[in-house]
Amino acid sequence: MTSLRRWLIPSLIATLGLAGCASDEPPGERIASEKTRVTKPDVPAEDLAALVSGNTDFAASLYRRISKPGDNLLFSPFSISQAFAMVYTGARGDTESQMAQALHFTLPQERLHPAVNALNLALHSRADAPVKGRGSPPTLRLVNAAWGQKGLTFEPSFLDVLAQDYGTGMYAVDFTTKSKSIRDDINTWVEKQTMGRIEDLLPVDAVTPATRLLLANALYFKGAWQQPFNEAGTYEAPFHTLGGDTRQVPMMSASVSVPFLDSEDFTAFALPYVGKAFRMLVIVPEAGRFEQVESRLSADFLEGVRAGLSDSSIALEFPRFEMKQAFSLDEALKALGMVDAFTERADLSGMIQQADFRLSVAQHQAFIAVKEQGTEAAAATVVGVGPTSAPPPFIVDRPFLFLIEDVETKSVLFLGRFVNP
Repeated sequence: MTSLRRWLIPSLIATLGLAGCASDEPPGERIASEKTRVTKPDVPAEDLAALVSGNTDFAASLYRRISKPGDNLLFSPFSISQAFAMVYTGARGDTESQMAQALHFTLPQERLHPAVNALNLALHSRADAPVKGRGSPPTLRLVNAAWGQKGLTFEPSFLDVLAQDYGTGMYAVDFTTKSKSIRDDINTWVEKQTMGRIEDLLPVDAVTPATRLLLANALYFKGAWQQPFNEAGTYEAPFHTLGGDTRQVPMMSASVSVPFLDSEDFTAFALPYVGKAFRMLVIVPEAGRFEQVESRLSADFLEGVRAGLSDSSIALEFPRFEMKQAFSLDEALKALGMVDAFTERADLSGMIQQADFRLSVAQHQAFIAVKEQGTEAAAATVVGVGPTSAPPPFIVDRPFLFLIEDVETKSVLFLGRFVNP
């Protein structure tokens, strides 16, 4: 069977350090609340919608801060929001309000964290749901973990939220004497959670004897297209970069029936994964209008794109590509207004009263690969779902934006752009 799969594995570590004044179980001794995860949270639909909309606007804001002229970009706003939502649990005062502003958290804490839990559970349920016909549903792995210094007493309310809404406890370790081995152990754990795609997430200097707390989210997604590409149809074709250069790329091709929108300054289409619960949304600006369309990126803009999609049969030609990026989020988050959290003014007293804490590092890494694997049987499946006459062609031979989203909630799991092969 011929199939095209995408592997997207972002992960983020938010590290809190003391501010001057391999099994699936994470390393360390588990210290957890007596409470268990709420598996059926009673969350109003409007709260879930507010969370998703805020996460999408945060994604767009961060996209503008970390993108560089002429470069590709890949990150997971979902993973970043997850890690910082756990930090936000302990934020108070100006630190709390600045984090809410930067992360676009519009719900009060007592409603935000149950909404995060509801969204995570919903995503897992769709990934686990059986699908009709041939193929397996996408694989989605979303895990959270926190590590704290032995001997410190963390606030019971903080541990309760971690347990009830994030499905994790605290793992006690001794940063003061074993910071290097702890970094190695956590990196190994993250690598295992992401099926080996995220390596050495924490840089050498990210964990020191002064570190007191780390919180992490690891996200792994693997899905096969509902209508796969035929490997035999891939060929070398020109791709026109933002700078005006032309480069050769491996161009995949398939006759597909997909949600499609042809607007005045961009074309958009969605490629569903098996089961149609998740999909990739691709936005291809017209030549010379990439920056203009890119500047409109927001929750409202994406909602307008989705609303304009209608099923169309096209002969799609789409580049095969692979991308891996790692970067610090510190400066970008400060620019978005999260200033105090990284200074001695940080108020994270909702976590611990014994000492003053501040964020010392926020590191993110993501990977995506587009590959063909399969046999003629899948190619036959593609032909079987195509129209009997030749559909109009659409060739993605210029820079485009892409995102992976959950169709029902419209939650953006991954966001990026491909501008430079």
